Amino acid sequence: MENELKINNSKTVLITGAGSGMGLATAKILIKNGFKVWAGIRDPESRNIKKSNILRDYAKRLNKEVQIVDLDIHFEQSCENAMSHIISKDKKIDILIHNAAHLFIGFAEQFTPEQYASSLNKNFLGVHRLNRAAIPHMRNERNGLILYVGSGITAITAPFMAPYVIGKTAMDQLAENTSYEINRFGIESSILMPGVFMEGTSHFDTAEFPKDKSLDESYLELKADFDNYEKGLRNLFRQEDAPIEGVAEKILEIIQLPKGTRPLRPTIDYSDYGAEAVNAVREAMTKRVFDIMEYSHLQKVCTI
Repeated sequence: MENELKINNSKTVLITGAGSGMGLATAKILIKNGFKVWAGIRDPESRNIKKSNILRDYAKRLNKEVQIVDLDIHFEQSCENAMSHIISKDKKIDILIHNAAHLFIGFAEQFTPEQYASSLNKNFLGVHRLNRAAIPHMRNERNGLILYVGSGITAITAPFMAPYVIGKTAMDQLAENTSYEINRFGIESSILMPGVFMEGTSHFDTAEFPKDKSLDESYLELKADFDNYEKGLRNLFRQEDAPIEGVAEKILEIIQLPKGTRPLRPTIDYSDYGAEAVNAVREAMTKRVFDIMEYSHLQKVCTI
C-alpha cells in the first residue's frame, strides 16, 4: 500500500514512537520516498535494538538510509539532546511527527490519580517537551510542519478509556492553540485524526489497566458492556480491513501538500466513527469567533 512518489525529497523528519505501529509504517513510507528520516526510539541500541534493526534492514533493502535517535519524550533533556543531535547533523528540522502514545483501558474511577498523570505525561506533556525543543529551530527558519497523530476519540468520546481520551484531548488542544501562535512564523500544524484501528498497532498489546482492584465488584453491572467493547468497535467498520498503512499514506499525502493548504484536522477512517461532522461544526464556530475577535489572521500560516 506504500505509494512512492517520483521526487527527490531532502526534508528532515523526526518521528516519535517510530519503532512500531503507525510510527513504523510512517517511517517506512517516508524512507521509501526519499525523506531524511530520524526515527525516535527509546534505548535504540539496547532494549529496543530489534526495532532499530527492522528500520535499518528496511532502508538497506531499498538502498536508502534511516537515522535512529535515542528519544524518550518523558524527559525534557532527552528531547533537547535528540533535537540538538539532529540539528548538528542536518542543520535543520523540517517536519516533526508526534506519534508516540499509550492506551489505557478500564473504568474511569478505578484508575488512580497517578495513572491519569501518567497518561498526560506520555500523551500530552511529551508532545510539549519536544515542541519546545523543535519550535525555536523552525522559528529561526520561518518554516516547518508539526504533524500530530491525534484521534477521532477527541471529537466523539467513548467509555472505558478515560485517561487515554483525556491525554489525547489535551494534546489536541495544545496543538490547536500552539498553531495559532506559530502560524505567523511560517510553522504549519496538522492534527491527523485516525478512526478505529484494531490491528497493526501495539496499543492494545501494551495497554495499561486500572490499578485500584478494590472497585472490581462495584462495576459488575457494567461488565457485559465492557466485554462488548471490541465487538462494538468492530460494528463501526464499513469494510473488513482497516490497514495501518493507510495512516502512513495519509501522513505522506499531508506532507506533500503545498504550504498553506494543509488542513488543521484531517482524518483517516475506515469506520463510521464520524469525527468529520464534529470537526466541520468546530471549524465553522471557530471561524465565527475568530472573525469577531479580529483574530482570523492567526488561523493562516505565513507562507512568505
